[in-house]
Amino acid sequence: MAATLPGLAAVLALLFTWREVRIAEQGQLTSRFNDAITNLGSQSLDVRFGGIYALERIMQDSPRDQPRIVAVLSAYLRRHAPVPATGFAKESEDLEEALKLRPSTDVAAVMNVLARRHPRHDGGAQVDWNRTDLRGLMLSTWDIRDIAKIPKAGEFPSTRSSFSFVNMEGADLRHATFSGVDLRSAFASEANLSGAQFLRTDLSDAQLYGADLTHANIIETDLTGADLSSAILREAVLSAPDAPIPTKPSNLANAVLWDADLTGTSLAGSNLAGAILVDANLTGASLAGAHLHGAKFSAADKSLQAKILSGTVTESANLTNANLIGADLTDADLRGVNLTGANLTNADLRGAQVTGAKLTRAKTNGARGLPPSSTPD
Repeated sequence: MAATLPGLAAVLALLFTWREVRIAEQGQLTSRFNDAITNLGSQSLDVRFGGIYALERIMQDSPRDQPRIVAVLSAYLRRHAPVPATGFAKESEDLEEALKLRPSTDVAAVMNVLARRHPRHDGGAQVDWNRTDLRGLMLSTWDIRDIAKIPKAGEFPSTRSSFSFVNMEGADLRHATFSGVDLRSAFASEANLSGAQFLRTDLSDAQLYGADLTHANIIETDLTGADLSSAILREAVLSAPDAPIPTKPSNLANAVLWDADLTGTSLAGSNLAGAILVDANLTGASLAGAHLHGAKFSAADKSLQAKILSGTVTESANLTNANLIGADLTDADLRGVNLTGANLTNADLRGAQVTGAKLTRAKTNGARGLPPSSTPD
């Protein structure tokens, strides 16, 4: 028994020493954190940079502190790049000048730190860009040198920066670029994304109610299950068959596009199977070869109201002059839809409901499944 006492004493001493070391380390981390926070409030840009990168180092050294650091950096963005209380800033009429606009260097540094973090350590923290002015933001998972190496086959790197569940409601992201970014379940209602570029971005289940995506390029992007109710997608491009590098159309399967403005939008070849398009305006839209199996265009389907939480279904979709050449409209609900002047050449409408659809001047050569009673006037 006496022989074991020295060994036990050694173990206790070791445990005591380890505990003292841990206490000292935590004290150092607390001191570093407080110093970094102080630096963020400095008038000097260089000192603020030091604070930003000090917080990044703390995240790396102490993952358990990451949630509060994410919250601090998000607050920094909202304080230093707020959308004016009067609304989005007026954009220059000179498009070339508008495209030159970028976030300030310290704001860009914060974004880069958040992009490099390990999201598994976020805990319950949420990256929050709510009502921030991030016009011209360039957020890419891939180094520009990697992009240049993309082969003709169009194989993109598979890695992604994670911003899933990010809050960017009401944010100003005009002309922003998102390449290979994970924005799953993002909250982007009323965000201004006009002229934005999305390449291989994951927006599945994102909330984009009322977002402005006018002239946006949304290439090879996953919008499965996204809510785009009342969104504006005028002349947006969601497929680029003529691009120099082969790309796939975006995926909008089961997306909610109630009351969306899709005037002149390029959706050729896109997957819109099961999408809800009641009240949507698709005048002049290109849907050639699009997959619209089971898509809902008609306000006659009263069951859809339960899925439209933000408004009331009142009208069927407007597809005036839409290009539906070769589109898959099998089992689609087109009751009461306005297809005036639409091109349905070689479209597949087998199983589709077309009662009351307006087909004045529509082109239906080679269309399959169109009842004789539904021939154009």
